[in-house]
Amino acid sequence: MTGKRVLACTLFGIIAGILCWLGSQYMGRTPIPFTTGIILGIILNRAFIGFTLGVSGWRTNWAFHGVVIGLVGSLPLSVYAIGSPNGLTGFLLLELAGGIWGLLIELGALAVGAKKKG
Repeated sequence: MTGKRVLACTLFGIIAGILCWLGSQYMGRTPIPFTTGIILGIILNRAFIGFTLGVSGWRTNWAFHGVVIGLVGSLPLSVYAIGSPNGLTGFLLLELAGGIWGLLIELGALAVGAKKKG
């Protein structure tokens, strides 16, 4: 873990959260209103994934690392979606998105030279 990596991953996580929220706005009619709390929850969840990727000392392949941390980090947001009208579909879509965003955050950190140790 380096300060540069933590910062890069967290910033990419915030960007991912904003893009995730904006993307959900254009998916059509959503069954739940986007309140300030939900918007912040989406952005902070992706920032949390980025921060976790940055501080993680897990020594494994970078792509696997990003996907697994993304899936696990998305669980709080995904479980919340089970109670929405989309139910299990919402849960699965949010988990899939978490894995993809985790991979992209990891890739972004690598692109700016914030390599993972190990």
